[in-house]
Amino acid sequence: MRPVVHVIDPIHPTALARLSEQADVLHPEDPFPSHCDGVIVRASKVTASQIAACPNLQVIGKHGAGLDAIDVDAASKRGIRVVSTPGANAVSVSELAIGFALSLIRNTYPVSESLRAGRPIAQKHLQGYEIRELRIGVFGLGAVGSGTARRLIMGFEARVMAFDPGIAPVDWPADIERCADLETLVSNSDLLFLHAPLLPSTRHCINERTIALMPSGAYIVNCARGGIVDEGALARALHDGHIAGAASDVFEDEPPTPDNPLLACQTFIGTPHLGAATNGALSRVGFAVVDEVMGVLNNSRNGCAGLPVSFEHGEKE
Repeated sequence: MRPVVHVIDPIHPTALARLSEQADVLHPEDPFPSHCDGVIVRASKVTASQIAACPNLQVIGKHGAGLDAIDVDAASKRGIRVVSTPGANAVSVSELAIGFALSLIRNTYPVSESLRAGRPIAQKHLQGYEIRELRIGVFGLGAVGSGTARRLIMGFEARVMAFDPGIAPVDWPADIERCADLETLVSNSDLLFLHAPLLPSTRHCINERTIALMPSGAYIVNCARGGIVDEGALARALHDGHIAGAASDVFEDEPPTPDNPLLACQTFIGTPHLGAATNGALSRVGFAVVDEVMGVLNNSRNGCAGLPVSFEHGEKE
């Protein structure tokens, strides 16, 4: 009998076809929880009660890296494997982060809005910056963060500093300046990229205090997780001009409600968590998660059940 895999969120059609060759597939429109052996999820939550209501469940596959929407503890207690695909979407997320940065430092959003409305363009928006003029900070050097740093260094001749307590000094990249703590990083960053995972230690770590440490007129790009940033504090800093511009692909509540304070800021650019939504990334991640899930299920059928939960805390997606 073939295993049953419930694909809760849509995945790339070529990856779905690959999965269908090996398993019976339940689709997003099918009710969940279900009597599935495996689950593939992108953005939806998988709660403890849902896990408990899936009696045959052996593996949860995350289409991406971040696992904050999955109750990993509940899965672990049941002996259910949790697998993810860190790094498979790094190129797409890094490119979006740099695209955000270019738009911010060249004022393309407020200038475009003024043109559309037939308003005079503010003098302060007529002149921008080159990336290499700015001191660049990167918080988190995982697959996405290191990809962003590498593109900034090689493509824009930027000088990059970073903070990541999870990387040993011996493994630190030679061409990136190491900051001892987050406070040092933000204090010296004219353009700050956030690529850290959402953990108890990183929740709201970009807050009123750390934002105040940043140079006046600095920029912030968040392609990690919305909960890293205190959105109210960032909105206030945008309104008073201490932060010249910010962009985010992620929000603490997704989708953000219309009263989210960031959406009222003219110097803010927001997108609905689409950093990994490119054809290349969706194909790579789709194939990777299908292979991970089927690997666990095939091992289980061959008498290797009961493997411990395993996962990596990742960045965006």
